[in-house]
Amino acid sequence: MKSDNPLAIGLSAVRALVVPMIVLWTVATAMVFSYYAIPDVAAALAPLARWQSDSGLFAAFLNRVVFCGVIPGAFLVTVRTLRPRHPFLTVVLQSVWCGLWGIAVAMFYQLLDLTIGGGVDWKRLVAKTAADELILTPFLISPADAVFFFWLGRDLSFERVRCEWPANFAGRLLAPNLLANWCVWIPTSFAIFAFPLPLQIQISGILSSMWALMSLQIGIRSVRNENKG
Repeated sequence: MKSDNPLAIGLSAVRALVVPMIVLWTVATAMVFSYYAIPDVAAALAPLARWQSDSGLFAAFLNRVVFCGVIPGAFLVTVRTLRPRHPFLTVVLQSVWCGLWGIAVAMFYQLLDLTIGGGVDWKRLVAKTAADELILTPFLISPADAVFFFWLGRDLSFERVRCEWPANFAGRLLAPNLLANWCVWIPTSFAIFAFPLPLQIQISGILSSMWALMSLQIGIRSVRNENKG
């Protein structure tokens, strides 16, 4: 897209992600409904909740390493059109990065639970989602991820980062990506906070893995379309 307008770029990204967004929203909603409506589902998730309660931040770290690092990383390594120049090092770095975010997000969820409360009424769900998407995401997660993955996408080369760094990084990359993130994750986060605290970080990691895999599929199709053109 030739436009430098962040809103136009963001809306273009959102349009490209309509189907994955709907799929993710549907899965998240179905998970919440099943948890509260089907006793067997809650029983099946009980060991996961106990593990999170017993292991704490380690469980949060391992969850994101597996679901946001290793599983999407397997596609990076095996799919030729997505394979980076340093595939295994890229997967390791991405896994550690995502694992550290798992710790940070788990601590943030605990803070929200202490300050807003552990109920699942509408007011608390809205308040927690707003804090997540309007404070944590735009001021910490999105800027840090934008810089990290910009470097990762340039084969871990600081020289390439220096040469290819856009003049308007915030407007060209950060703001559009944040808009797409909000469209995808505001409804999804609302569903995540509907779960009890021990399950929130685990469900968040699972849904994040689904989103990463969907994004990789979009990337594959984009590469194929460019090759056709």
